[in-house]
Amino acid sequence: MICNECGAMVSELDNGHLLACSGLTLQEYALRHVLPLDLLVSPDRIKTDTAQADLPLMPVAVPDETARAVLAGLRLAGKVHDAGPLCFVEGEVSWLDLLFCDLAQLAPYGFRFRQEYHYAPGSHRVVARNRLVTQKRNLVGPWLPARVPPPEQYLKYAVYLAHAAELHAGFLFLPFASDDEADEAAEFLSRELDVNTRPLAAGTPLLRTLTRADATRLLDRLRSQLESMPGVWPRFHPDTPEITVSKEVVFDSAHFLTDHPARCSNLHGGRYVLHVKVRGQVDPVTGCVLDYGYLKRVVNARVVERFDHHTLNYAGPELAWRSTTEMLSMHIWEQLIDFLPGLTELTLYETPQSWCQYSGPDLETWQRQGSQPLLGRFTDPALGHSPWRHPLRTLDERYATPQARCD
Repeated sequence: MICNECGAMVSELDNGHLLACSGLTLQEYALRHVLPLDLLVSPDRIKTDTAQADLPLMPVAVPDETARAVLAGLRLAGKVHDAGPLCFVEGEVSWLDLLFCDLAQLAPYGFRFRQEYHYAPGSHRVVARNRLVTQKRNLVGPWLPARVPPPEQYLKYAVYLAHAAELHAGFLFLPFASDDEADEAAEFLSRELDVNTRPLAAGTPLLRTLTRADATRLLDRLRSQLESMPGVWPRFHPDTPEITVSKEVVFDSAHFLTDHPARCSNLHGGRYVLHVKVRGQVDPVTGCVLDYGYLKRVVNARVVERFDHHTLNYAGPELAWRSTTEMLSMHIWEQLIDFLPGLTELTLYETPQSWCQYSGPDLETWQRQGSQPLLGRFTDPALGHSPWRHPLRTLDERYATPQARCD
């Protein structure tokens, strides 16, 4: 086999040869030269689990403050996993330099880099996994003192941001595995970094910076740590194209229009088709503006589950008076903008021939101005206190019986 990087004739391409001749891993080589791994990996190198033979049984050194903080940040980001006696950190091929940076800092724990090849039955092809692997006992060995203070928190949260945070329309989204971790993070960010966050009900614990200024402040306060990690600072300041992505969802609902002069005053049903458009810059790591899975979960939870097979007028006071596509579009916008700050347009079809398009306020404008007044017509505390109603109230009191007035 000829190596397309150096031109050498080799019996088999592997990471040892490629790293020496080009600095590439085999998976990166396959992507560069548009070759399936099936042609490059011999059957005896396709694994079912991770080998333990060359992994040290104890750390090579007592973990220092940096190693402890990086490991804690990776745990918080959900990147540390157990597999029997082993512990591993997963990495993406688009960001291997960051994984190698993690490796250098986690060296005291005895981690080793592994690019493993597995046959994926679902896709009928060989796939690669990039991992840092160590013996699980190395993380809690007898070298660990009985009482250990928490690792350095600034570096811990910088590592967490680098591996888990996502930037959308200037806001940072911070996912967590538990409510306790989210609460602890929100308290630390507020107390130490003067960064305000908002918890979002997204199925799993999720924080979002309250404003764009909070996102900027968070990144600036951790700038020195983030800039030391390859590719992280540019990721949060991308110079990539802006693209609009769309998602279509469908829900069946009934409704009626109060005081409508035609047949729409009667209860009737239909199939609504909603197009949700979100605009943003392409993430240089994921290659996406926004994960379609997240977009689908948010729209299903905030819109479809609330309205599907329901009468719109009874789904909330915002639509009780008039559940037109216009009013419904404004209401849907306010249900989504917290979760989708890059939201640019909604298109709502009531029938294939009748639809409306709506572009509402961006997140920060909506935070300042509050809900659209049209949606709060019948929940406005001022309703019923108009001076024009005073004579009617006086008249009612004049003719009411004492018992009625008491009631």
